[in-house]
Amino acid sequence: MKKILIVILTMLIETILLWAVSIFIGWDFMETIFLGGLLIFAVPWLYLFFSNHEQNLYHANVKGMTGVDIGGVKLFQFRFLPIIIGLILFMIISLFLTIYYYYDYFI
Repeated sequence: MKKILIVILTMLIETILLWAVSIFIGWDFMETIFLGGLLIFAVPWLYLFFSNHEQNLYHANVKGMTGVDIGGVKLFQFRFLPIIIGLILFMIISLFLTIYYYYDYFI
């Protein structure tokens, strides 16, 4: 129940944030919803990816310079935390809403 609440709260906060950005920029909300959701999802994913990459570089440099093994190289594994699931669900829902809204332009 707590995880579902976190997922819903994440989607609600993301909606409010993108709505405020669309008002600030002066664009229609439907023009910002999908790309904004994609951008908000990319920020934590890239942070986790590059922090793992930097740790692997550090461990490899220490091993190469001193010969001391302070930890092996770890593969990047994306974990599906409730916040990440909320971001993914928001992105999927916004994609379908955008396709529905601009359906006449696809035909």
